[in-house]
Amino acid sequence: MGNYNTQIPKYVQIADSLREKADEMHKGGKERFLSDDELIKMFGVSRMTIRQAVQVLVEEGLLKRIQGKGTFIVRKDKLKTDIAKLDTFFQGWYFEKNFKVELLYRGSVPCPEGIDVKLGVKPGDEVYRVKRLRLSKDIPVVLDDRYLLKKYGEQITDEEYINYSFSHLFFNKFNMSLSEGEIEIEAVLADQKISEVLEVSVGSPILYRSVDLKVKEGCVLTGASSYRGDMYKYKSVLSL
Repeated sequence: MGNYNTQIPKYVQIADSLREKADEMHKGGKERFLSDDELIKMFGVSRMTIRQAVQVLVEEGLLKRIQGKGTFIVRKDKLKTDIAKLDTFFQGWYFEKNFKVELLYRGSVPCPEGIDVKLGVKPGDEVYRVKRLRLSKDIPVVLDDRYLLKKYGEQITDEEYINYSFSHLFFNKFNMSLSEGEIEIEAVLADQKISEVLEVSVGSPILYRSVDLKVKEGCVLTGASSYRGDMYKYKSVLSL
């Protein structure tokens, strides 16, 4: 590769080619990536430029460097969720292998503006906030930030927050069946806080999903989740 666009830094153009190469090698079952010396010969650039290009993929979670051993491919197949049915959508994660949840926060807080309308409480009333980090093979994939009615939130134990979905808890702990779930998904860029929790670089693609869970009595839970765009996708089957 010798023809470079002078308007774009060389390492950025090389990083684009390395993504394709890493994907090709990943599909071929290879774990070790090309060495810096091999890449220098391939692209005809300096070692510093190659290191900058490789670092871009390291920050994206596609490659990792192990001192004294080399560069390795860590790209994972994307997790997916079927959004056609409520039970599949809200419980599907808990059937994944190597799945783990970390409870980051739980407690009563004054109800934020907008949340009060959804949960049917008065502005400033106490509600329960729960923040959980979901990991797959020890890689952080989703940050959940939920608000639910205090009378339910304070009855759920740490162990239950870690091991069960909210749909499972409402059905089995409170004998309440979900009647409706409303979700909205949009693409956003990771800010500093999200990038630190999900271990991605600032500006990385994030799937931002807001959700409301309703039972016969009304909305019992609302909030949002931030998904790593390189690790997650949604699937839906549409029919007439």
